[in-house]
Order: sequence, then C-alpha cells, then structure tokens
Amino acid sequence: MTAAAAVAFAFVGGVLFSGPAAAQQITHGCACLHNQTQAQVSYRYKWGEGEWRTTSLRPGYQTALCWQYANAQRSSPNLVFELDVDMSKGNAWTKYAIARVQTAGNNCAAVGGGGHYNVSYRPNTNNSFIHITKRN
Repeated sequence: MTAAAAVAFAFVGGVLFSGPAAAQQITHGCACLHNQTQAQVSYRYKWGEGEWRTTSLRPGYQTALCWQYANAQRSSPNLVFELDVDMSKGNAWTKYAIARVQTAGNNCAAVGGGGHYNVSYRPNTNNSFIHITKRN
C-alpha cells in the first residue's frame, strides 16, 4: 500500500485526525497561523474557560497554537481565538473559528493541511483591516 493510499481522515474529540500522523504518536491538537501581512498582528486566545493569552505575530512568520494531550482520549478544550482586525491604532477584536488537527508535535511542521490559517489583508480595505482564511 502506498503512503497516499494509507491516508485517512476522521474526527475524534472535535479535532481532525489525518493519516500520516496516525503512524506516529499523537501528542497535541494544533492549528498554525501564517502572517501574510506586512505588519505585526495582534491576537488572543484561550483554551476552554482558561485565561486569555494576548500575543502578536511578526510579518512573514508562523506560529502554532497547541494543546498537549494529557490522556489517551486525545481531546482538548475548545480553542477560543480573536484577532485584532483593525490595523490602525484602534482595536477591533473579532472571533474566528480555528479548528485544530491532531499532531505528533507542537509546531507548524507537524500540523497537517487542515490546520493551517492565513492572516492577510481583507480585500478592498486599503490594507486597513485583516482577516483569517483557511490555507489551501
């Protein structure tokens, strides 16, 4: 059987599970953000009812948002994610649904295709606003 034929997809605990990682030990639920703007972007996130973590991502960089599994159930709390979409000095926190995928590590290289997201300029806003789109 070829590697391509061995790839399978299933949802487990609200997280997409993909074949290549299936052969490895699944340790995290992750999503990867790619900043495709020419500016630093601010975002905040929390896991379930946990504390908000506010941080930023430099232009051209990527970062993984990961939850390390504590047990064999391989489940994680909901990821609540907000992006400051206003590129001026003001704030406009906007909530986005960011799906995680099960991974064998806590970095973007370990994240399968379904867990990558682009932060880019919203069309027709003269680069004044940004948004998140699922990466193809």
